[in-house]
Amino acid sequence: MYTHIVRDAGLPDRVTAALADSWANRVAVKVGELDLKRYYDKNIPDYPPNLVPFRDDPRYGALDAEMRQRILAGAWVAYNEKTVDVETSIVAPACALLLKGAFQGLQTAELKRIIVQTQIDEQYHILMCLDACLLSRAMHGIEGLTVPQSWVVQQLEHALQQQTCARDAHIVQLGFATVAEVTINSYLDLLAQDQTIQPFNRETTALHRRDESAHNKIFTVITRQVYTHFSEHDRAVFRSAIATGLDAFVTIDLRAWREILRYLNVPDGSDIVDACERANGSKRLVRDFSGFRALLREIEVAESEIDFDFA
Repeated sequence: MYTHIVRDAGLPDRVTAALADSWANRVAVKVGELDLKRYYDKNIPDYPPNLVPFRDDPRYGALDAEMRQRILAGAWVAYNEKTVDVETSIVAPACALLLKGAFQGLQTAELKRIIVQTQIDEQYHILMCLDACLLSRAMHGIEGLTVPQSWVVQQLEHALQQQTCARDAHIVQLGFATVAEVTINSYLDLLAQDQTIQPFNRETTALHRRDESAHNKIFTVITRQVYTHFSEHDRAVFRSAIATGLDAFVTIDLRAWREILRYLNVPDGSDIVDACERANGSKRLVRDFSGFRALLREIEVAESEIDFDFA
């Protein structure tokens, strides 16, 4: 099951071999752990102040510097916990299905190696996020902050509950993972390049971004291979899943911000978030869809077949 190998004449060995062989030279887990205490300066924000959605609210501006630093630390925790949520609930289960042979077209030795390498990457990302959260919590006294489950994982769970058979549920899982890995969260770029935040936070995000750049290519290859073996029904389920996933990933969810302000007893915190929600009602989070749109062209799916506005 896991190590059964077949040759696929339609898949250039050099492409998958190159992806598999490059792993040791680019993966974050091979870099070594960063010295947390050396990299942390309590006077530097954990999260970019210019990314706070209600930064222009005068009630937020009136808070003292220490409170704003604690809010930014909470935001960094929320960002990392969302990442962990996506890795553990969306990407990791999809990789397990791929390795187990739930889908045809992935039985080459090179592809199996790539899938396992991706699993290792994701587990190390979880460790990096855990370390980042624990450090910020300890430094700013927010150990008790509880972040809500991410919106995108909630939407995946809802979509899985709607399926009437295991096969369709597996396809939905793969669809969400494809969206997660092939569309690039622009926050990774923003955080990795932001010189105003903690150096440790910037460095861990840069390592994560480098791995995700490779995962973009990997999931493009995987999806292309699997989709060619899908039945028409499978393809319809997959197209619906990626549309739902795309919408979930760009939806602005302010519940974590609301919980941060509530936990820190910020005056008028609920009203601040309410006003922000009203102002952002029609907006979406920014993601780079260029790689995803290229994938659709490769598998000969018209954008009009996906119930999502790419504009």
